[in-house]
Amino acid sequence: MTELISSNPNKMRRLHPFSLVFELASVVRSNILPTAAAIFGTSRGGWIGFSIGSIVVAICLAIAIIRYCTFRYTIVNNELIIDQGLIHRLHRVVPLDRIQNIDLSQNLFHRLLRVGEVRVETASGKEPEAIMRVLAFAEYAKLKEELLVSKSAVLGRNRTSSLLTEIEGCQNTNQETVTTQVNVANNRLVLALPLRLVVLGGLLSNRGEVVAGLALGFLWEWRFGRNWFRSDSIRGFEIGKKSDSARAIAADETTIRGMIATVQENYGALGSLLLLSAAIITLFVFLRVFSAIWYVLRFYGYRLESNNESLHVRCGLLTQVSATIPLGRVQLISIQRSWLQRRFGLASIRIETAGGGDRKTENAASSVGRKWFVPILAADSIYQVLDAIDPRTHFEESSIAWQSQSKRALSRMLRPVLLFTLIILCIGTYVRFSTGWIPGVLFGIAGVLYVRKKSKSKRYARTDWGLIFTSGTWTRKCSMTFFEKIQGISCTQSPFDRRWKMANLAVDTASAGPAEHRIHVGYLACEFASKEFDEIQRRLAVASP
Repeated sequence: MTELISSNPNKMRRLHPFSLVFELASVVRSNILPTAAAIFGTSRGGWIGFSIGSIVVAICLAIAIIRYCTFRYTIVNNELIIDQGLIHRLHRVVPLDRIQNIDLSQNLFHRLLRVGEVRVETASGKEPEAIMRVLAFAEYAKLKEELLVSKSAVLGRNRTSSLLTEIEGCQNTNQETVTTQVNVANNRLVLALPLRLVVLGGLLSNRGEVVAGLALGFLWEWRFGRNWFRSDSIRGFEIGKKSDSARAIAADETTIRGMIATVQENYGALGSLLLLSAAIITLFVFLRVFSAIWYVLRFYGYRLESNNESLHVRCGLLTQVSATIPLGRVQLISIQRSWLQRRFGLASIRIETAGGGDRKTENAASSVGRKWFVPILAADSIYQVLDAIDPRTHFEESSIAWQSQSKRALSRMLRPVLLFTLIILCIGTYVRFSTGWIPGVLFGIAGVLYVRKKSKSKRYARTDWGLIFTSGTWTRKCSMTFFEKIQGISCTQSPFDRRWKMANLAVDTASAGPAEHRIHVGYLACEFASKEFDEIQRRLAVASP
């Protein structure tokens, strides 16, 4: 049987040799501006650009070599030991039973080389305990298995022998088999997204800007980049002088500019309106198609599985992500449904976990595990996901005693809208006497409808296990948290609140950000808010260990 990492405690292990390549790529990405400037200068044939490019590459390569040569890790006595650094040496000891996540992220090159980027996280903070770029997949499997063995020992479960047998039986298998044996053993499937649903979710979202920007950049380089640095002429314009190839083509009457002029000449204002409508529709379709492409690239093959202690998410087409979310770290659950999703009976779910609010350190795995926990699902599948997180969250809306805002909240919210409407009416009437009142009236009607809908959407409820808060006009958000997860509660009043006899309730958990929805209930009746504050404090005292 192949020995485990911990069977030779005196031998510190290195990262995979391909770490040099991926470290170099990472450092180059972090210095993208000087690298781009160097490439631009080199393409112009200047020795300064070539020198800068050489220096940047040399520095990046030196940093990659130092990180690879100084990074060591091993597992001894159920502890992950990490040594790294050349000048500032870091010796870190992480007990395996404290590790919450060991996430794996693999892009296309990772999969071809059978390696992956591994992030080790605990509940102690927002920064990961270690980022291993990169580990061989077999080493990741052993590290994951050691974590399972350690947690089983802590929980008093005698599963060590069976887990060791599983490792021995799959040591000569391929990557897909190892993934199944290590990550998904004894897991039950909670949700699997078919390709059709992923595509539909992309069409209903607004994520196409990222892919569209890349596509436009590629098309620009393909059309104009070939002649950008050449000294010949295109259609009578000298490249490298004040006019470039883009202006030259735009000046040609046979191009889009000429087509617009022809339509305006033949159809007048109606033609301009039709052209504008066609451009808006084309842009809308263009962005939706690219949004669907973005969804397929990121969430293809999405699977959510549970083993009663944690949730495991796997997805991705080019970059495959494997993320683990311990159930004990879940602080807040948010069910979100945009206007288009409600029309198609769909929804998405986001979660917030302890120590997971810092976006600066997020990679693909942590982003999927938190912000894109369930990117899209049918509305009738929501409760099976909630049951996997916590069975207490399975409730019927009709059985909840919802508390709306104060009866005077609508009047208070309408005051600013009416004031701005009056200002717009006065300005419009002064500038244009005949039809100047139209913008003001339209603004007033739209503002009143929006405020009424916004006021009705805000509802709050306290249950036996936690708090529920809903809000949102365009995107409906229903977020819930548990009493044992609440870190603090506040009841605030501004001078205007005191005048209207209102107050605001807000609760804080150990993490905030990914769900983009705080439990902050405003415009509550002052008497109700005071009683609710006292009751929640009493529940927190009971729920605290």
